[in-house]
Amino acid sequence: MNSNILLPEQRAQQLTCSGLVSPNKTMWIPILLMCSLPVSGALSAAKYVKGVVGRAITIDCHYTDGYRSHTKYWCRGWDRQCSVIVETNWQHGRRGRVSITDNPARGLFTVTVEDLHSGDTGWYSCGITTPGNDSMFSVHLRVSDEPASVPLLGFLSLANASYCEDSVTVSCESVQGSLPIAYAWYQKTPSVDSKISNTNKLDLHCQSLKDQHYQYYCTASNVNGIKSSKMVNVSISNNVSNCRNVIEVNSVVSGALWAEKYVRGVVGRAITIDCHYTDGYRSHTKYWCRGWDRQYSVIVETNGQHGRRGRESITDNPARGIFTVTVEDLHSGDTGWYTCGITTPGLDPMFTVHLVVSDEAVSVPVLGFLSPANASRLGGSVSVSCESVQGSLPIQYTWYEKTPPVDSKVSNTSELDLHCQTFKHRHHQYYCTASNNRGAGSSEMVNVTVFKTTGNCSYGIEINGTLSGGLWAEKYAKGVVGRAITIDCHYAAWYRSHTKYWCRVRGQLCTELVQTTGQNGQYRRGSMTDNPTRGTFTVTMENVVSEDTGWYRCGITTPDKHPIFDVHLQVSDEPLSVPVLGFLSPANVSHCEDSVTVTCESAQGSLPITYAWYEKTLSVVSNISNTSKLDLHCQSLKDQHYQYYCTASNVNGTKSSKMVNVSFSNNVSNCRNVIEVNSVGLKYFCETFMTESTTTAQGYMIWSVGRWVLFALLVIWSISVTWFTRDTKRSNESVPQSTTHEVK
Repeated sequence: MNSNILLPEQRAQQLTCSGLVSPNKTMWIPILLMCSLPVSGALSAAKYVKGVVGRAITIDCHYTDGYRSHTKYWCRGWDRQCSVIVETNWQHGRRGRVSITDNPARGLFTVTVEDLHSGDTGWYSCGITTPGNDSMFSVHLRVSDEPASVPLLGFLSLANASYCEDSVTVSCESVQGSLPIAYAWYQKTPSVDSKISNTNKLDLHCQSLKDQHYQYYCTASNVNGIKSSKMVNVSISNNVSNCRNVIEVNSVVSGALWAEKYVRGVVGRAITIDCHYTDGYRSHTKYWCRGWDRQYSVIVETNGQHGRRGRESITDNPARGIFTVTVEDLHSGDTGWYTCGITTPGLDPMFTVHLVVSDEAVSVPVLGFLSPANASRLGGSVSVSCESVQGSLPIQYTWYEKTPPVDSKVSNTSELDLHCQTFKHRHHQYYCTASNNRGAGSSEMVNVTVFKTTGNCSYGIEINGTLSGGLWAEKYAKGVVGRAITIDCHYAAWYRSHTKYWCRVRGQLCTELVQTTGQNGQYRRGSMTDNPTRGTFTVTMENVVSEDTGWYRCGITTPDKHPIFDVHLQVSDEPLSVPVLGFLSPANVSHCEDSVTVTCESAQGSLPITYAWYEKTLSVVSNISNTSKLDLHCQSLKDQHYQYYCTASNVNGTKSSKMVNVSFSNNVSNCRNVIEVNSVGLKYFCETFMTESTTTAQGYMIWSVGRWVLFALLVIWSISVTWFTRDTKRSNESVPQSTTHEVK
């Protein structure tokens, strides 16, 4: 029998280990078979796979943990008669139409063959290079022609296009069948169907449609035959001022539900898909399912406004007309067709989405500081982070210290902890690497300069021109349109006498806006002040606008390399806060001719802000002023009770204050009002009595009368004393003198 037509298992039984033993020594045959056969369980894959002409196919080859670090390859043939096509240690793991990726964490390597030809049919092998005989597993690939599947229809336009007189584009695609596939669109009419295009897209515009109803369908054809899609039904409503078309495809109405048709995800990471819908579906249940059309299996749906199941979650935002699907920890097996759907009493509105999940090489790791600004100045620990923001997960991180003659590994984590006391030299250099199954990347250098004195240890860490402990600020700052913002840039003590500056970064250039002249500096809409004692220079930007959004830089001018720190400013509109009320009048207002002033102010929100005061009555609310101040005067109030409130408005809306309650009493000699603000007992009293001139006259009159009364009392008292003395004397003179006789 010709060995060329044997199956791999039969061929393997005829092989020997380099002919070291004579064929007639049958006792060694079992050992020879062990030498030539693959190790059981070490490597496995699907034994027979089928591909379609013109399309791609992927083959997963699974291996055990012991082969994680070995080179993997894909070859044509089986066992030792195998010609290598591609292997993992080649550049990008690609050769022509064939690519290979290795995923050690999952224990599999994947071979992808694109644009399949019928001549690709044959035996292949997954292989792993080992010091002895390679581990191999043979796979038979059969490539054949296949008829085109029934074309699927979908929308390529925005959700509200048909309602806004814009063009609506409908797509036609056969997801299965040999390539190339030719597409054509037809309009169905009672007499004969007419071809309108030879593409897979149909553009419809309301203004070009004259009748009320239209029907279209597309065809997909290849060497094996032709298939037709379902019908596209178009209804037109047109009047003098408006044109609107409603397009129904597979019971999906254009404008009812829409999403991105094709999305891409990365293994290990998450992806979000936004599904847009019209107002009529706000209260309906939304869902996400695997499959298309009515052949689907629901994965997750909204329960109220949220839902979760395993790695998938869904949230609904009726105000925006969007429900969002999030898929976490993506796998390559997640690749396929999915559908956004809305549950209705009739046929559900649906939109199909194709998700492709692939491996992606790591991006260059980005370094950053995880420690406070002054940690290195105080001799404390500084942590530097290393992160690749793109690339398939998992990603392995390693830190190295650059030393001659060979770099030494410091840690296998994404963070580098540095402490002053552990440094042995004045200068150190570190870098990190990030790697996944598609490759590796190295970060920029971390340069450390150590300053040690008696009893003190400090150091500066430079990353991409940024010196930790030398210069630091908040990385991200937020400003509000129309208001001012201040940014503090902190620096080390040895930069006290240096000039500081603030510049706008655009590309590779940084345009200086202001610098310290002495300790202060001014520019058109801002200023800078330096406080050497605190080690901080402060930049103030006034009346910021949305165009101020962008990157800026704190900098210090030095004879050698300038310490710099980049700051990103985001300026945005902000809704108003509820206006706060207060009093502007002095505490001793007590005269009827004085007024009480109430202020209204929104402390937050984009400027400009416009204010207005209103009086609230039982019948109507009337606008009484367009200022932020309300002046109240006792004499001008005629009723017993009043209520006022103010409004504050900007581009984001309007907010109203709490009520100002005024109670009023008035009589001939007294005028008093009580003004209550915020209903929390904060009251302002305005009391008035008689005028000062009246009070003075009355006082003078009382004093004069009192003086005469006192004088009269003194006169009366004097007369009384005189009469009393006279009466006493007369009384003494009228009494007879007694005679005294001496007795002898």
